Amino acid sequence: MKDDRELEIELDIDPNALDRECVKQPRLRRYYGRLLADARRDVAVAKADRDLTEAELRLKIRTKPNDYDLEKITEAAVGETVLTQPGYKRAARRVIDSQHEVDVLAESAVAAIDHRKKSLEDLVQLQLAGYYAEPRLPAGGGREAVERAVWRKGSRK
Repeated sequence: MKDDRELEIELDIDPNALDRECVKQPRLRRYYGRLLADARRDVAVAKADRDLTEAELRLKIRTKPNDYDLEKITEAAVGETVLTQPGYKRAARRVIDSQHEVDVLAESAVAAIDHRKKSLEDLVQLQLAGYYAEPRLPAGGGREAVERAVWRKGSRK
C-alpha cells in the first residue's frame, strides 16, 4: 500500500483539470478497493492460521499435559494454557496486525477516495453553475458600453 503522503497527493483535486480528475477517480477507487479486499483476505488467512495453531496446541496439551505443567485436564485449563504459548501469541498478533491494516489503512483510504468522488461531483456542479467563470462584458460592449451605463446612471439623478 502507498504511504500516507502518496495518498494525500492522490486525494488532491486540481479544479482547473476536472476532466482529468474525473477520469482518474475510478482507477483510484479500484486500486484502493483492491487493497482493501487483499487486506480482508489477509485477516481471514491470519484467523485461520490462529485457529489451526490453537487446535494443534489443544491437542498437544491434552496428549501430554505434564509437558505444560497441568495436573488436571479441564477445558478452562487447556484454554488458558493455549493463550500462554508463544506460537499462539504470534498467530494472534498476526490477526491483530492484519485487522489493523484493514481498519486504519485500507478502509480509511477507501473512504477518503469516496469522499474525493463527492468533492469532484460538487466541483463539477460549481463549474457548470459558472462559479469559476471569468467576468465578461455584455455583447457589443467595450468602453462605449461602460460609458453609456455610467451616463445613464448619472442622468437618472
